[in-house]
Amino acid sequence: MDKSIGIRLNKDFLNRIKELEKEESLDRSSVIRKLAHIGYKELMKEKAYEDYLKGKITFSEAAHKAEMTIWEMAKFFVEKGYKSSYSIEDLDDEIKLLNS
Repeated sequence: MDKSIGIRLNKDFLNRIKELEKEESLDRSSVIRKLAHIGYKELMKEKAYEDYLKGKITFSEAAHKAEMTIWEMAKFFVEKGYKSSYSIEDLDDEIKLLNS
């Protein structure tokens, strides 16, 4: 069940929301819900990325935390400029382990 909450927003931000209402043909509540959802997803991606870089979580845990597939997370990491230290030799070693 959805719950109501009250928030205070400054006038400038409310004016920008009003413009989005017109562009999206949505009511204010729908626009704010959409912004909250998008903001949450972006924040979780950033937090997962930071936690991975700090060594707090694995790559797959980062993808799970960000509610993304591993491929989507890999693309996000590349977009952020991440350079992996994982080499072709590492991949070959893992393949050999799997085949043995």
